[in-house]
Order: sequence, then structure tokens, then C-alpha cells
Amino acid sequence: MMWLWFLGGLVILVVGGEFLVQGASALALKANIPPLLVGLTVVAFGTSTPELFASLQAMAAGDGSIAIGNVLGSNVANLGLALGLTAMVSPVAVKWADLKMHWWVMIGASLVFLASVWDLVISPREGVVLFTGALLYLGGQLLRARRHADSAQTQEAVEDMMEDMGDAGKSYGLLAGLLGLGCVGLYFGSEAFIRGAQDIALSWGISTHVVGVTVVAFGTSVPEIVASLTAALRGNGPLSMGNLVGSNILNIFLVLGATASAGGIEASPVVPDHDIWWMLGAALLLAPMVWLGKGQIGRIAGGLYAVIYSAYVWLVVLHG
Repeated sequence: MMWLWFLGGLVILVVGGEFLVQGASALALKANIPPLLVGLTVVAFGTSTPELFASLQAMAAGDGSIAIGNVLGSNVANLGLALGLTAMVSPVAVKWADLKMHWWVMIGASLVFLASVWDLVISPREGVVLFTGALLYLGGQLLRARRHADSAQTQEAVEDMMEDMGDAGKSYGLLAGLLGLGCVGLYFGSEAFIRGAQDIALSWGISTHVVGVTVVAFGTSVPEIVASLTAALRGNGPLSMGNLVGSNILNIFLVLGATASAGGIEASPVVPDHDIWWMLGAALLLAPMVWLGKGQIGRIAGGLYAVIYSAYVWLVVLHG
């Protein structure tokens, strides 16, 4: 029964996230927002909603360790697994000039996370600070978007998205309907998903933190993997990279911020001692990979990221 709750909840969670991403992305692109910024804001927010809803449900169930483990594991998976697999399938091209500011924000968010969790508690006040970071980041991206609304890249992305959406892409009402269905699916899917995750931890005799970092994090990272692979296969490296970096930023600022603001989160001692350094290391590694690849994350770099993710999961399970 636990696997029925877990897998059924995951399917509903992922489908709900996909509906939300499709509707929100199409609306944003119809408004002529550039693809990189759509990836860094709308798509990243949409693909972060499974983490957000799963973490909020974990808090409601009295299990904050799943919430923190979910964010940590998802951020490592976004780069190690999603970017790694994407680059191995199709090298991801991105200009460092476009990525630089967002990379620094990701590093800054990771350091704020480290400082917040150092005493093993993310307080409601620290949660508000993190959530404010999400608002500032999203607001800044939307302001930047207004300066790039007429680019050829934007117009091409709009045409591709509208073609994929068919008749729905022409109707603001249908797009709004997708958003609504996505939110409903996210709520009920996350509830079943977390119930299944808790049952798995109890059945296997391991901590909910380990389940959060591995099973839950992998499940909630599925939208990022799918979105990034799809964008890369269509030759839209900036959207793929923007999705992953933006999602990592919002996982910390938005997911942790909203969750901690609701009542504070207690962390396992392994978080500041072990897990968070893997997350920070994966983020730091992105810059030299782009430099050495001369604006491209190639198959070798992707393979290295995949190895890093595999080693991380193995060590978490080994010490869990």
C-alpha cells in the first residue's frame, strides 16, 4: 500500500507540475518574455512546485527532516542527474555572460542556507528572510525580461511552445485552466507522496532524512529532468540551463523559505556536516565546467556530474 501511495502520489504530483509549467510557460512566452528568463523564473518556479508542496506536506505531517532533505537532494539531483543526463544526451550550450549573475545568486543562496541550518534549526524568521530572497529574485528577473521582449530567440520559443500546445496555446482561458488543474494535482499528489515516503522510511528502518534526500528528492526532480531534456533536445540550451539554476535558487529561497516560515524546521546533524557541502560543491563546479567547455556543458562534464550524484546518493545511504 505504501508504494501505491508513493508512486500514485508521484504521478499526480508530476502531472500537476507539468500542467502548471505548460500553462505558465505558454502565458509567459505569449507575453514575449525571453526563453532564458522563462527558464529562470516561470519554468523554474513551476518545476519547483513539487518540492514546495511535498515540503509543506511534510511539515504538516510533522516531519521537517523530509523537507530539508528534499531540497538538498533535489538541488544535487538537478545538477548531478538532470544536467548530467541532459549533457550526455545532447551537450548544453550556454553563454557565461548570461549565466554569471544567476550562478552567483545560486552560490549566495547556498551560503545563506548553510548559515541558516548551521545550528540545526531554520527558524521562522530565517524562513522569512529566505522567502524575501525568492521575491527579490523573481522580481528582478521579471524587470530584466522587459528589456528583452522582442528578441528573435523569444519569438522562436513562442512559436515552438504554441505549436506544442495546439489549440490550447491560443486560449488564455484554457491556459488558466491548466494552471488550476496543476495546482489541484500538486496538492493532492504531494499529500499521497509524503504519506508513502513516511511509510517507506518506517518499513525500511531508515531515517526520514535519508528518504527525503534520496527517494523524495529524486521523485520531485523528475519535472526538472524532463523539462531540461526536452529543452536541450530542441536545441534550447539556455532554457535548459535556466530551468536548473533557477530551480536550485527557488528550492532554497522559496521552498525552504515558505516551509520554515510556517513554523521553523529542525535539521539532522548530517546536513551541515555532510549533505550541504555536496550541494555547494555541485553548484561551484558549474562555473569551471562552462569555462573549460567554452560555453558548453559537454558529454564528459555531464558524465562527471552523473558520477558525483551517484557517489552522493551512495554515501547518504551508506551512512544513513
